[in-house]
Amino acid sequence: MEKFEEKVFWKEGLKDNDEVKGGIYFRSFELNKFIKLVEKEEGEVVGLEFEDNNIHIIIKEYETN
Repeated sequence: MEKFEEKVFWKEGLKDNDEVKGGIYFRSFELNKFIKLVEKEEGEVVGLEFEDNNIHIIIKEYETN
């Protein structure tokens, strides 16, 4: 699984001059396992969209010949 180029996904609408403070870390082991399973079954994961308590996993469309 390739790593995403961006390491930080900012909330839409956040302005460059908005002040932010440090964050909170958590282990994402289960999410990593789930993404690997999705890639095995469905295809390459190319994006993540966060909304409320949900994560939308965006998968690259298979090429058709």
